[in-house]
Amino acid sequence: MKQNNRKTLRRYKQGCTVIDSSLELDSRVAVIRLDLSCQNSKGSADRLNSDLNKLRLNARSNPSIFKDQIGYVIKLEKGDNDNYHAHALFTFRGHEVKNHKYKAEQLGKYWQEVITKGNGIYHNCNTKEYDKNCLGVIERSSVDDIEELKENVLGYLCKDEQSIKNSDGSDKKIREFRCSVIKK
Repeated sequence: MKQNNRKTLRRYKQGCTVIDSSLELDSRVAVIRLDLSCQNSKGSADRLNSDLNKLRLNARSNPSIFKDQIGYVIKLEKGDNDNYHAHALFTFRGHEVKNHKYKAEQLGKYWQEVITKGNGIYHNCNTKEYDKNCLGVIERSSVDDIEELKENVLGYLCKDEQSIKNSDGSDKKIREFRCSVIKK
């Protein structure tokens, strides 16, 4: 990963802490990655940011989906055509989550149907096309898989490209990067 500035490096270190702490808590961790956005998301960074906060906070009150969650890393970005979207990585107890692809679908549908009330769009990155990025269940002893996860997936989430800049000249801060603090 190219650490082209301090902000990117800080994000990367925070994300590595989430992964490392998750693996300290459980020797098997299910890693889920989703791309999240909303229909007609042009110019709606505030709305997407609000929905991401709701997703994060609802984890406490929805044990059927989030019961075994350990941590998360979420990056809000502005893409082409002013399209706001988020890349999200979630860690779950791997001994409890037997099917990571199904868990990713559950999270995506929850985003789509509950959080955004039908306005959400998601892409499940735990599909076959992403198998080489070490998504799914990772063992604590698999150093190569952990490094590949950090380099390829976390490095992508922490990149500075597509960062949100206030085009209106305001001082308003948009929280574009968030990650959990894992209690040991």
